[in-house]
Amino acid sequence: MTYELEFDPRALKEWHKLGDTVKAQLKKKLADVLLNPRIDSARLN
Repeated sequence: MTYELEFDPRALKEWHKLGDTVKAQLKKKLADVLLNPRIDSARLN
């Protein structure tokens, strides 16, 4: 199954405010989560 990421407009505004280093780190992490969304350590309950 393929997943896509869609930013909430408020989150997108914050994304544009981030520095390049932080944005690159977060982009890499989001890409990993899109490939494998079911991570046991990230469960909420």
